[in-house]
Amino acid sequence: MLQTVKETNPMIVKLTDQISVETIISSENHAALRAGFAGYPSNPRWCVIKYRAWKTGVHWRTALENGEMLVRESDSRLISASEQPEQIPITESPKFDFSVFAKQLLNYSRSKTHSPV
Repeated sequence: MLQTVKETNPMIVKLTDQISVETIISSENHAALRAGFAGYPSNPRWCVIKYRAWKTGVHWRTALENGEMLVRESDSRLISASEQPEQIPITESPKFDFSVFAKQLLNYSRSKTHSPV
């Protein structure tokens, strides 16, 4: 009996040396995905799933050239242009005084152990 394994967890695929992408396309079809992204023609012997992976690669390359997708600078990952997060200003967090916390914790634990039951 033929069993099909479906990978539903997204994985990182290197499309080129400088560009990677997160996808749920199964690992058997990553070569076709890379071929489509690189601009190679499809193989007429490929099954439908490999052809769709190749077509996705072609679509991503076209979207990158048209500005619909972009490569995020922080991790060189290909993302949709609408996914680009806004720059959130980093604010100074309040300092935490551990000595005050330790004293409060010590006083609390002493009050629990020495209280009459």
